[in-house]
Amino acid sequence: MEHHPPSLNNSFEHFVGFVETTTDALRLIMAARQGIIPRITRRLNDSERRSMIKSGSVFVFCVEESGIKRWTEGLSWSPSRIVGNFLVYREVTERSNIRGSDTALSTPGTSSFHVSSADTATMRPNGLIKKTITVKVEATDHHLVSYYKDEDVRQGLLQRPIARPDIMALSIPPEMVRATNFRHPPHVEVGPDGTAHM
Repeated sequence: MEHHPPSLNNSFEHFVGFVETTTDALRLIMAARQGIIPRITRRLNDSERRSMIKSGSVFVFCVEESGIKRWTEGLSWSPSRIVGNFLVYREVTERSNIRGSDTALSTPGTSSFHVSSADTATMRPNGLIKKTITVKVEATDHHLVSYYKDEDVRQGLLQRPIARPDIMALSIPPEMVRATNFRHPPHVEVGPDGTAHM
């Protein structure tokens, strides 16, 4: 009897929104670690990619738990661009001369690019934007991959983590910021009770 992995479709609808800042990403990674939003624990299958890769989708995973060393979803992307602590890609028309279907995740402080000497693809009209970040938690790299459309952000259709009281109630350990070599470290204040605030 053929074994089918459990569907992720219903389990990952807990947070759909826009990851604007490093602090947003840290909060979502902490929420995933605490089980407030689900973590991705295996590769998405083809049907899950088709249904789940859309504007507002946010995925959090770590290599050790998921076995995912390179995140793929089958779309074609521009070379990565560094924006703050994130790598940002824009969806482009398909072409065969650039490996655009893979996301090269890098730790902050380094850069990872898909480079082509003959990159003639054009941006897909109203295409997706992919925004990624890697954060080290307890010596383990956690990856966040988010997708959105500019128009959805401009129209306010995608909520940020600040709209979720359960996520905002989480404290960010200061060592989570120190352990990752951010290009632009978020400002963290530690209160008298030892709780970190951003």
